Amino acid sequence: MSEPDTGRVSPPSRRPANWGSQPLGLWWLLPVGLTVAMVVLFSSGVQAAGYVIAGTLTVCALVRLALPRGAVGGLLVRSKAWDVLTLLALAAAVTVVSATLVIR
Repeated sequence: MSEPDTGRVSPPSRRPANWGSQPLGLWWLLPVGLTVAMVVLFSSGVQAAGYVIAGTLTVCALVRLALPRGAVGGLLVRSKAWDVLTLLALAAAVTVVSATLVIR
């Protein structure tokens, strides 16, 4: 038998409205790329590590551009154009800094 409807409203949940609705998707590309950059840093130097970081940011920008919303997960922050432009600008900045870096 079902219980009668008493008209009581359940207390509001303390969780955010989008709790559990957005999987993390391919966000793991960033920490994997940064881990590879750390290995390169200790084996080849700062300049090479900077190029790896720039490459990681570029790959993330391309993933954000090419894949649908459900697949990118944690890479989705704002609109697609804004996310891609931000990631590419960061990649360009890291590339320029790495290319002009002189450590003696």
